[in-house]
Amino acid sequence: MKRSQIYFIFSALLMLASCQSTPEAGQSTDTTHIDPKYSVAQDRSEFEKLRAEIPVETRHQNDEKALIAELTGEVKYAPEQAREKFQNVVRKKRELFNRDLQKTRDQFNKAEKKTRDEYLAKLKEEREEFLKRRVDSEKRSEFFAEQDENRRNFFAEQREKREEFESDTREKRKTFDDYIKERNDTFNAEMKDYTIRYNEKLKAEKAAQEESN
Repeated sequence: MKRSQIYFIFSALLMLASCQSTPEAGQSTDTTHIDPKYSVAQDRSEFEKLRAEIPVETRHQNDEKALIAELTGEVKYAPEQAREKFQNVVRKKRELFNRDLQKTRDQFNKAEKKTRDEYLAKLKEEREEFLKRRVDSEKRSEFFAEQDENRRNFFAEQREKREEFESDTREKRKTFDDYIKERNDTFNAEMKDYTIRYNEKLKAEKAAQEESN
């Protein structure tokens, strides 16, 4: 079995165990008598060491699988509750993505404006310095022709950078949307089986209640 598979199974079990380990009323939760070498903290430490050895991309994928496993593994939520929990996670991730994308856009716009303002100020300064001198019409024409060409080249370069930025932004958006769609499809597929098991559980509980009555 691959290390990444071991990690996923272990992480899913930890999540499920954490949900099942709530003590019943009156049950003691005192663990001070437990020998430290049997403490879960030691196991957690080893688990984190194992996790650190797994590539970041694999860890992310396993975390996603563990989340879906926690929501659709043991039948403990109503289907609408499980779906709401998952959608809340997706919503928060989408909001975070949008904020980061907007922050990147704001930074690009600010840098673009600063570069443009500085360049235009430089052209203005050059014109003012040039006009202080007495030059013939030929040199005057050459100077302004050169400034016009430089200005056109500058704005053409800025347009190219803007187009590259917008293209990169669209690609990031598409990648994120495709990613969310894949995760939604995976979750929805799991929810079909989960809903069946949930309904079967309700029927069994109802039948048991009717028999007891």
